[in-house]
Amino acid sequence: MDGMVVTGIRRANDAAIDSKRASTNISDVVSATDVRALPDATIVEALRRVPGISVLPATDNEHPRDEAATPVIRGLGPSYNNVTIDGLTIASPGTPNGNLGSITRGVRLDILPSSMVSELQVVKTFTPELDPNATGGAINLKTRSAFENGGKPFFTMETSAGHASENGRPSDQSDPGYRFNATGSTTFGDEHQYGFTLSGNYQTLSSYTETHMTTDTIHESYYDNGGHLLSGTNLGNGYAVPQQDKYWYVDDKRDRYGLTGKFEAKFSDDVQGYATAGFYSFKDDMQRNELLIDPRNRNMVYNQTPTSGTYPVGDVEVGYSHQVTTTRTKLFQTGLDWHVDDRQVLSAKASWSDATYDEPIQMYKYITGAVRPAAVPTGTTGPGVTVNPTSAYGFTYDTSQFNQRFPVSPQSFYNYGNYSLLYWRPDYKRTAEDKILTGRLDYAFNRDESDRGFGFGAGVAYTTDKPGYSVYRDEFQPNATAPALNIADVLAPSNAPMRYLGLNLITIDPKKANAALRAVPLSAFNATDQSSFSNQDNFSHQEKIFGAYGDVGYRSDDLDILAGLHYDGTRQSTVGRQRQLDPTTGLYGYVDAPTQSRYSYLLPSAIMTYHINDNLDLRAAASRTLGRPPYDAYAARTSIGFVNTGDVGNPNAQGITVTIGNPQIKPRVSTNLDLALDWQLPGDYDGMLSAAVFNKRIQNEIFTLSNLGTFAYNGTTYNNVFISTPSNASKAHIRGLELSGVLNSLEPIVPWLSSFGVSGNVAMLDGGLEVPYSTGTTTIAQQSRHIDRLVGQPNYTANASVFYTHDGLELRAAFNRQGKALRSVVSNIAWQDLYWAPRSQLDLSATYAITPSLSVLAQVSNVTHTRITSFVGPRENLLKDSYSVPTTYWFGVRYTPKL
Repeated sequence: MDGMVVTGIRRANDAAIDSKRASTNISDVVSATDVRALPDATIVEALRRVPGISVLPATDNEHPRDEAATPVIRGLGPSYNNVTIDGLTIASPGTPNGNLGSITRGVRLDILPSSMVSELQVVKTFTPELDPNATGGAINLKTRSAFENGGKPFFTMETSAGHASENGRPSDQSDPGYRFNATGSTTFGDEHQYGFTLSGNYQTLSSYTETHMTTDTIHESYYDNGGHLLSGTNLGNGYAVPQQDKYWYVDDKRDRYGLTGKFEAKFSDDVQGYATAGFYSFKDDMQRNELLIDPRNRNMVYNQTPTSGTYPVGDVEVGYSHQVTTTRTKLFQTGLDWHVDDRQVLSAKASWSDATYDEPIQMYKYITGAVRPAAVPTGTTGPGVTVNPTSAYGFTYDTSQFNQRFPVSPQSFYNYGNYSLLYWRPDYKRTAEDKILTGRLDYAFNRDESDRGFGFGAGVAYTTDKPGYSVYRDEFQPNATAPALNIADVLAPSNAPMRYLGLNLITIDPKKANAALRAVPLSAFNATDQSSFSNQDNFSHQEKIFGAYGDVGYRSDDLDILAGLHYDGTRQSTVGRQRQLDPTTGLYGYVDAPTQSRYSYLLPSAIMTYHINDNLDLRAAASRTLGRPPYDAYAARTSIGFVNTGDVGNPNAQGITVTIGNPQIKPRVSTNLDLALDWQLPGDYDGMLSAAVFNKRIQNEIFTLSNLGTFAYNGTTYNNVFISTPSNASKAHIRGLELSGVLNSLEPIVPWLSSFGVSGNVAMLDGGLEVPYSTGTTTIAQQSRHIDRLVGQPNYTANASVFYTHDGLELRAAFNRQGKALRSVVSNIAWQDLYWAPRSQLDLSATYAITPSLSVLAQVSNVTHTRITSFVGPRENLLKDSYSVPTTYWFGVRYTPKL
């Protein structure tokens, strides 16, 4: 034979090994073939296969969690990991966060298509030319070049039909879903000096998520032996009582599409350039049906035992929310490389990107025991509905299982005449945006891979980043002049069981509800005061970042050393909204609150690669990196939220949340040490074994400082307030061990298993965080406590994959597991810290080549139907929430002709 062509999974593994060995940095690579080989709907889901990376869903209390939204690199979340496309920063609308607004620093990788990617490069060490906002690492999405594979024309296309196992409850959903993606490239010109690549994708899939939970904040209550409610850290008799029993069914229809075009030119042997343009859209049409059972008056519990107790009265709330989230990302990049001579390269690059987030919302909520207020003149604001809990909805709770039960009487539950309108929110919208413009110049002398001896490099970069966020909401509640507005008039058929209650969810038909409410005169509603909600979270932010670096290196056949300094100077200005008293009118109103800050750092780094022999590489690195604070942390603002409008003015109301900005928040600074060993297996052993250890010491670690205390607002001092503000911890650390391996064929070990291959990795992570908190005493103003991990950090991650290739058939089973991870911290009440439960997922895929160009494929994700669960409590064993994650199936064809 003249040669052997290796395709599919084995080719993807070989490409990843070659990229890993060629990299100056300690890094991991996922190839495009590997991305397609598994049913990972998005880039972020593909990243969970990388050693040391875990993934998180949306962390707010409004959206479902059946899809991963952001990666966590070495225990550090998306705000502190740089994301680039071909080395240039991209704008992002941030990740959903219903408490603080929907924009935070960090790219939402779930909105970017995998079809645009040639490689996913995860860089875990810092070198001077990189953006220093990389405490955990950096993710670079490398797009395909038309000059790959000698510039030969290339085309691949895939079309599939999909189905989610949870589909069609409580309302009908479209099924099946579809996806289509295609990538093609060609070169042209007299000498094929020009190249063009075009990639496009479209995907739609509908599913529902079933959820069981307790309240958004506080979660559990404790009582003394007399049944009196306690607060703070007092655990009383030690019997935990969930504050609510809440059920959700969330219908989602997710549509993704994108288009990327890249033009490349070799103007001469010495000058090359490119230009890339892209547009990416993600739309999540979400309908949430919810039901919660609330004792309402939790001050006393009766007949309490370790797993039960009686609330003599209570109420039931039935809600519906329609939220359509649309994110759009546009980008344009261009660059030019000039090889001045054989040893000098001068390059210039620029990038513009714009990302937007729009979420119009309509909400309806009905409740038992509603007491309506007197009417106020139309066009003014006034009081809303209060709730009178009744004995018809009293219950004896059951906490003998992990999932609590609040078993109200079925006769009362289905008595629809007892439910009437609580509120109607017809005009409610969140918007966010981010615009990034960056440019850079780089010069390198004798720094090409083929160069030997000493070399050096230098460069400058300038970036402007302009994010912003706004929210607006109105709310109408029926007054004493309103008609009955009972839920019976707006019911929808329900086939959605509440698995721990033994009853079916009561669901609202939004068309009926909208028609019924708009038929009522506006004078029958009181408009409640939503000015605080519509102002307190709004902000605009601007960063101007100047970076400069210089490095010097030495390269021989066996040794590659690079060391240098990076200067980062950042100026920023933020305009938030603050509530102030107007001394002229004596009224409170919201005014702009501008703040400014700046910082500068000189960040050293050094990395060495020693090629011990042709198969063995040793890498060692040391560096200092930054972790810039979330955008919204800088805004000078104070926001307050109530569970119900009727809680306003009640000093003993429960579940009040307050968020306070911190314009003086500092970036975290991390000192990083890394050591890695890569062994490309010799001879017939086609594969690689790798090991890496790292240690990060972090100053000014950023976390959300939360305390349960008192708060004065609008003339009322509230006694049970959950107060949160972004803060710097005194110190933090994360260290870990990463082991990975791939063996493309088991033939050298067991000859008759030559068609089988294996790969796997495991990362053990050990973190710590010192959290300051206020004791509320006069003698000791502040203390701190130690937490054994960072927010978002699991204690381990693991992946294992077994694949089979023979005669055009490729089979793969991939297993992923993430250990227990910290979700959020309540600094002065340790038992209210939230944790993500350990979770495993098994995915299967099969591809069969009918011809060398045409293949059929089948993919199944989350075969075991594993849920995503959060827990809380002194022993970290009490339910916060549990979300179902559907099993999804895709069947299709892939066409890759030989051109």
